[in-house]
Amino acid sequence: MKQLFAIFIFIALTGCNSGTTTNPAVISASVTPLTPGQTVSVTVTNSAKSGFILNPSVYLESWLSAVATNKNLNYNGSIAAGSSHVFGFYLESNEVTKLALQLNYQNILTNSSSQVLAINAQNISNSLNPVLDVIVAPNPLYLPLTEDILINADLWSESLEIMSAGYGFEGIEGVTSGESNVIAAGGAWETILTANPPNAAFTTSQSPATVSIAFGYETHYADAMPIVFSWPVLPSRINRTDFAVTLNTGQIVTPYVASISPNLEYNERSTIVIFGEFGNRLPPGTFGAIYPISVAIVDDGTPLTFIGPNGRQSGVGLSKNSTNPYLVDSGPTLVAAKLSVMSTLGEGIGQNNAFAAGYPNDGVAYYGAESAQYRLRIYTTGGFSPDGVAAVLPTDFATFFRLQLTLPDGRIAWITETGKVYNYPQGSIEVIGLADLGAVNTPINDAYVADRDNYIDIVLKGDLAAMRMISAVEIPATGAYKPFYNPGGPGNNPTPGVSYTTAGAYRLQPVTMALDNPRTVNYPN
Repeated sequence: MKQLFAIFIFIALTGCNSGTTTNPAVISASVTPLTPGQTVSVTVTNSAKSGFILNPSVYLESWLSAVATNKNLNYNGSIAAGSSHVFGFYLESNEVTKLALQLNYQNILTNSSSQVLAINAQNISNSLNPVLDVIVAPNPLYLPLTEDILINADLWSESLEIMSAGYGFEGIEGVTSGESNVIAAGGAWETILTANPPNAAFTTSQSPATVSIAFGYETHYADAMPIVFSWPVLPSRINRTDFAVTLNTGQIVTPYVASISPNLEYNERSTIVIFGEFGNRLPPGTFGAIYPISVAIVDDGTPLTFIGPNGRQSGVGLSKNSTNPYLVDSGPTLVAAKLSVMSTLGEGIGQNNAFAAGYPNDGVAYYGAESAQYRLRIYTTGGFSPDGVAAVLPTDFATFFRLQLTLPDGRIAWITETGKVYNYPQGSIEVIGLADLGAVNTPINDAYVADRDNYIDIVLKGDLAAMRMISAVEIPATGAYKPFYNPGGPGNNPTPGVSYTTAGAYRLQPVTMALDNPRTVNYPN
């Protein structure tokens, strides 16, 4: 997080009590960021040509007042036209202050459910509540996600681009744990028959504390948007201020947080997820509908930086129109697919951190090196789920996918089953199963939890010449084949009257051949 310019907010004083002025005063406030170890200055200015501000004061919400010291918050006098007065308070650089700022991060940025700071005066009928900035270190458990490590990370196209920027889902990121709380927020709560399931098996809604681990700071009832790039990003350069989300109302909003989560592994890291206030669940064309229409990468002073075949490249200037998952057939889909020789380089995210327990989840860990010979990695616009909560299982290939082969004579053939050896003159192909899901040895039942990222691996065994005939991966999404939902979907026990994200539609995604060249990058080299 970096310091932003001071924010100026103006209000006309129409209710001067003194009767000594015929023209209203105009008050403006500039506030330096809330920063541990620094004095926060609140400059109150009368920007009018006449009139005055009588006995102004600054009010701090109770939690902020409790950690503030050296308070200079009251002024017994008046601020004449064209004049200013500076108030201030000091924030100690200690863990209590830092934690208070972390926990109140979203409210500070938006003042959505509080009046973190209010400016009052004797002749003002309403308080002035400027939007504040905060500079504070994130949750320490989040820090491994900021390390600039890329190992065998995929390149999905020749040039840097945003491949998708869909509105993910609304209002369920940062909800107090528990079925009633999640349902009240519009989230889904899965019916699970397996005894003692983990909380993540019940819902895709995350508690504020869980959000703070994966995104650095708590959010409360936030919306989600995954931004899918063609190249991997340097995590240390990710800031919420890199993103400008334009809504259908014309408003341009900045997200509360941004992170590579859940695309954590060193060989992934091409998708950034942002949480913020992006809209509601009303479909476009409906009165009162609010939704994003585009996302742009902007220059915030520390440009979002990606690693391509020739090294570092700024993402500033990239933009993409947004999709809306509350429209029919607008659920998650594929943006790319790449076939390569199986490699475990870059799998996982090291050890001794808050995220390591989810790994390994690669094809070799699942099926062994003898069976896991090739990896057809598919790249998605969002998390894939059978119903919006339940996980895709390693055994689910035939439930969702078919592989298209283009034979040497131009004819099309299909691979539809797991564990069946398909023989051709060029050799054999066998689908072993799916990977990059839950941690190895996780029991496969209705309590299974996957990583919910933008990658799924189709693990293959067979002959190289035969693999070269694979031309596309298909999601039929009809008939005997199930469609995919993103993590805002209905689950298996939807609440009547609640709008959930819809299923994705049919998709035939061409496969990029990377059997001879893996089309990956490393950082640092």
